[in-house]
Amino acid sequence: MASRPRKSVRSSVLLPEDAHARISALAVANDVSAAWVIRHAVLRLLKEHEDQAELPLRLAGPEKKVATR
Repeated sequence: MASRPRKSVRSSVLLPEDAHARISALAVANDVSAAWVIRHAVLRLLKEHEDQAELPLRLAGPEKKVATR
């Protein structure tokens, strides 16, 4: 039996200009879309941390504010 393709959903993120520029440069250099680069990075992060309930995502530096619940 052939596997069914996974459904995808559209998400939007706001990126710092320098991160967007780096992603765009990677995309051009590798002949892929910026969306492909971002998708690849997100899926890799999720795979690397699949057994973790919490991720080490605290932002460093006094100028960064960390959201609390």
